[in-house]
Amino acid sequence: MGDQGNAELHVPCWVTPQGTLNDRYVCKRERLYKGMNGRYVERFTVPGGESYIFKPLTHHGQHGREQRMAEYVLAYLPPIYPRLIAASVRDATPDQSWLIYEDLGQLVHDSRENTLLDAAANMAEWHAIPVSGWDELPREGQKPPIRNMLDDLLGQKEATADLLSKLEITLSPADWEDITTLIHRAEEELPPVLCHGDLHPGNLADVNGRLVIIDWEHAHLNTPLWDVYHLVDLSHPLYPRTVTPELRERIIDVYLDGLERHSVQVDGVSFKRWYSAYAIVFSLWMLRLIDGDLRSADCVWPEEQLRNQWHETAMTLKQCMKQCCRE
Repeated sequence: MGDQGNAELHVPCWVTPQGTLNDRYVCKRERLYKGMNGRYVERFTVPGGESYIFKPLTHHGQHGREQRMAEYVLAYLPPIYPRLIAASVRDATPDQSWLIYEDLGQLVHDSRENTLLDAAANMAEWHAIPVSGWDELPREGQKPPIRNMLDDLLGQKEATADLLSKLEITLSPADWEDITTLIHRAEEELPPVLCHGDLHPGNLADVNGRLVIIDWEHAHLNTPLWDVYHLVDLSHPLYPRTVTPELRERIIDVYLDGLERHSVQVDGVSFKRWYSAYAIVFSLWMLRLIDGDLRSADCVWPEEQLRNQWHETAMTLKQCMKQCCRE
């Protein structure tokens, strides 16, 4: 795994030196989705009838990261990810970079309760892995750290107040003080863990009853609250869902029980308060981001999907406020 010279699978024949699938040795191709740089992830079939997933680099800012993750980090996880079959050489340019994964068949992306609970239990397992050997991993994900989000909201008080007014929500100075204290306390009390980084429902799949988690290129070291928020409450225009307070509590309880099984002790009451404050800040920041997308003429998402995402995020905000802020 890792270089092109896998003679048994004839991988060099499947991919051209330019980093594209070679139609001379590939019988069938099926586009699965388009990356941010316009390149397609594809399912392809070879003469022997076997099929695989071809993933060129879809975001130049992630050059080399997914391959490093697959080779050096995912091996420590339970088998919840597609197996990497081969990859381009390490010094390949971004345009020539590619990965080939096993084909798990049709992935059913969903946010059903059982899928979320299964993901929470598995998340606890990878959060329990010591991170001392992963110093090369980034300390930030594709979105700003939570403290930056908080500073941004507090630094632009008028815009934040306008947004809260639009939501018919009032946050007093005492509420902001509570939220800030909880965010800081969580970062002090919770050690950094390996985070998937982008754990929305589009990266969760059910394959014949088996949980599969894909797209680990945004993995980094962060507070565990990052992954928990992405799993439970991060909205996405393509994957709408409804999270109730009861479901949120069940998912977090399963996660905390999983940590305990792996000998990681976290006070559940404190964790839930920290999470509520975290979700308030992240959701407010997301609402401002979605507002910007709605105003942008170049936004790739349809307006209706963005408005649904906005309302879903607003509901998360209101629910978590009831768990966090003073009456």
